[in-house]
Amino acid sequence: MSQPNKRSSFRIHLQIPLSAMFKIIGIKNKAIETKHSKIMIKDISAGGIRMHTPLNLPTEMSLLLEFTFLLFHQEMKILGVIKRKTMLKPTLYEYGIEFSIADPVLEQQLTSHLIMLYSRLRRNNVLASCSFCSEDDLEDILALQYEIT
Repeated sequence: MSQPNKRSSFRIHLQIPLSAMFKIIGIKNKAIETKHSKIMIKDISAGGIRMHTPLNLPTEMSLLLEFTFLLFHQEMKILGVIKRKTMLKPTLYEYGIEFSIADPVLEQQLTSHLIMLYSRLRRNNVLASCSFCSEDDLEDILALQYEIT
């Protein structure tokens, strides 16, 4: 028997992933700040993302993550927590991230941008006004010798 979909937001599956930066800003309710790392967003909704990275992040440490990406020339900075982790291969992990958006204006802005993104992606796979991954981005993200910048 299949599990019902618990998502409350519509999800956009991206043929070409979005390039984003993230950093850890909290561990077990204590503020910390790490350097940024580049990730690729495979799908996105107002409730969260599915991302790929070579970084093996601990799931038991209650990490608070900050994600930064571009939608229609606007930088989106959104907090999130890891809800799911899967090792795709020894050098690539997939994470299910749930957003933690306290600001209703930011949430409405993200939702309206995602509706516009969904509509425009029906005609094009890539939009210049959004941070879609270039070939160089994909190579950087998938590099075996990954360095946090």
